[in-house]
Amino acid sequence: MNLKNLTDRISNNVVHVDRLAGAAEAFGLAILCRAASWIATIPTVVLTSRSCEVIFDLTPTAALLSCIALEVVGQAVVNTWMKAKDWNTSRRASDPPANESLGLAMSVVYFASDFVLIGILQVPKALVNPIHWAALLFPLAQVVSTVMTAERAAQFRREATGEIARAERQAKRQAAIAATSSQMSNRASNAGNLTDSLTLARRSRQAKRDARLDTLLTYYLDNPDAGPTEAASAVGVSRQTIYTYQAELEEAGRLHKNGSGWEVT
Repeated sequence: MNLKNLTDRISNNVVHVDRLAGAAEAFGLAILCRAASWIATIPTVVLTSRSCEVIFDLTPTAALLSCIALEVVGQAVVNTWMKAKDWNTSRRASDPPANESLGLAMSVVYFASDFVLIGILQVPKALVNPIHWAALLFPLAQVVSTVMTAERAAQFRREATGEIARAERQAKRQAAIAATSSQMSNRASNAGNLTDSLTLARRSRQAKRDARLDTLLTYYLDNPDAGPTEAASAVGVSRQTIYTYQAELEEAGRLHKNGSGWEVT
């Protein structure tokens, strides 16, 4: 083995190691970002739990469970508001509007409840030492983390829709290039050209359909209890098409309906 071959092999190995390290880093950051939004709720849960113990004379366990329930409801309320906002932005003129203002109002009530529950016990302490007002930073951080959790889910849906659009554009470009090349090289065989064009069109339609099916499966992984309207909005097709896709995926054994929603198998 000469020096050039040895150098090329080392360079290739370095590139592979760098890509592997980059993939591992991206994976770690993705896990960290998703976990951070939920970890941020812990201080708020603890502080509101203390307030519930004192104000409502609850046992520590009952207070903790009550506050966990409050945070879960808060996540659901904010996520519903963000979904309603996305729906109103992308809906067709014939589609009914979502009650975005109600979702926003309930989100404000939820965050205000957190601030009140935490602030009640901090007022006497803050009158002595204002540093105790810093406890209100925890529900403020909860506001940020909750909104970002909902926004990240919305961004995932937007990216999935964008992937479908890019796949469709790519399929159209490939079909156009292939059709043009076929016409230029086989002008003497019109029947053959027609057959090739039909085949390319069928492949293009199949590629689009496969991309939508994959997007629907990916959407159900994160939203197993989503209804047909939400799924149709995420995939970019009609409700009737979603029913057709569900039946096809169930028949293929890739999707299963259980008691709590859709399970991707």
